[in-house]
Amino acid sequence: MKRIKWTAIVLTAGLLVPFALAQDKGLDFDPDLPPCVVKVEPANRAKDVDFRLTEIKVIFDRPMTVGENFSWIMHERIGVYPGYRGSPPPRWEDDGRTCVLPVRLSPNTLYAVGVNDSRYTGFKSLDGSAAVPFVWVFKTRE
Repeated sequence: MKRIKWTAIVLTAGLLVPFALAQDKGLDFDPDLPPCVVKVEPANRAKDVDFRLTEIKVIFDRPMTVGENFSWIMHERIGVYPGYRGSPPPRWEDDGRTCVLPVRLSPNTLYAVGVNDSRYTGFKSLDGSAAVPFVWVFKTRE
């Protein structure tokens, strides 16, 4: 009789996949933990951002529910929100991990933007888990 060694199972793109196989495919997240931000563009606390930048990005540790699923959060007590009325809607890149927000920036301005908070949880992984809230700030140059 053949013995089978089972590993943890991961839900990805609607399919159940053995965790070892998921790791082989570059999924470097822990399915037991909620999704989280792993990178932002511009970088958190950057102080010399080009004010001609037209979009900012948030990158998560795993594929997310795409479409119109997002919760960009204003933090006006910290800085200016970079989005603007009449802008194109946020969009997801093909990797399913990167969400792009169109922005209009001004010189020498401190910006603050977040994803998700205790009330708004639009950023969710494929299994429906809300992303951990995250706030970042950046400042444009003169």
